[in-house]
Amino acid sequence: MKNPNYIAVVAAVIAAISVFLPWVEASSSATFMGQSASFSTGGISGISLGGGGLFGLLLALAGGFMAFKGIKWTFLTGAVNALNGLGYMLGWFGTSSGASYSSSYGSAKASVDPQFGLYIFLLSSIILAVSSIKNFKD
Repeated sequence: MKNPNYIAVVAAVIAAISVFLPWVEASSSATFMGQSASFSTGGISGISLGGGGLFGLLLALAGGFMAFKGIKWTFLTGAVNALNGLGYMLGWFGTSSGASYSSSYGSAKASVDPQFGLYIFLLSSIILAVSSIKNFKD
């Protein structure tokens, strides 16, 4: 067994925790005949978004285990999770994802914006991937 890669383990734990933090916020507003209304979801956690958050959580846990055991292919868990987070950030998974998206029709407006949990998830996944590349070369 190789020595545990503690940087990758910590990054995987942070990625797993960030799935429960707010990933996106959806808001809308409208004005009609002098009356106005607005709505904001606050933050929607990654786990509440469905498949992407659950997939990210499972990969982060697997990456942490693999980094602790010093397994050669650990960097793949971080790389796939980074693509998962990037996909939500850029809107690859539809309008429910975290892309900065806004639309308006007359006086009605809607927007979906990424939140800090998604940024933490993406950053920690990149750190997991980069810090475990050295094990692949061994």
